[in-house]
Amino acid sequence: MTERKKLKEIHDYWVKSSTPDLYAQRVERSEFLTKHVKKYVAKKGKVLEVGCNVGRNLNHLFSHGYKDVTGIEISEQAVKAMKKTYPQLAKKANIIHSPVENVIKKLPTDGFDLVFSMAVLEHIHPDSDWILEEIARISGEYLITIEAETAANWRFFPRNYKEIFEKYGFRQVEEKSCEEGGLEHYTLRVFKKKGK
Repeated sequence: MTERKKLKEIHDYWVKSSTPDLYAQRVERSEFLTKHVKKYVAKKGKVLEVGCNVGRNLNHLFSHGYKDVTGIEISEQAVKAMKKTYPQLAKKANIIHSPVENVIKKLPTDGFDLVFSMAVLEHIHPDSDWILEEIARISGEYLITIEAETAANWRFFPRNYKEIFEKYGFRQVEEKSCEEGGLEHYTLRVFKKKGK
């Protein structure tokens, strides 16, 4: 079995290994996400992506009328690449260049109509599991996770997001395989905050 890496080692890996050019090419993934966002969230909604990389998902949403978009990204290389790859998005979006652990507690409770992640929470080190409750706190209505829930190696940490977010006041309203979005072995889950 592979020895578990420390939190700093995981952060260092993602700071240096963001591959924004490759990430920008996978448009079918953003189309898959956008189709599901449109079912639940109005275009005037405030949207946050945890781990936005070069901004492909945010740009796709932006081009479909979602103008109030925010992203958190650990990699400076990816944030710089966004300015070249998606200049309009980079001008209008609020991009927070930081590890999520350093900023999430500063974000407002119920501050976003939608918080989502795609292939990001699976890389959150178990020492940072506390951020999942913070994600629930800042989401005012919907959460979407598109994650490999069973993959496990030195940089994948398996979790069942239905169990996690239902514990934090959400109910799952949709679940499906992400194969049509080019994400084999990934699960899409849509959650709605109870009472909303």
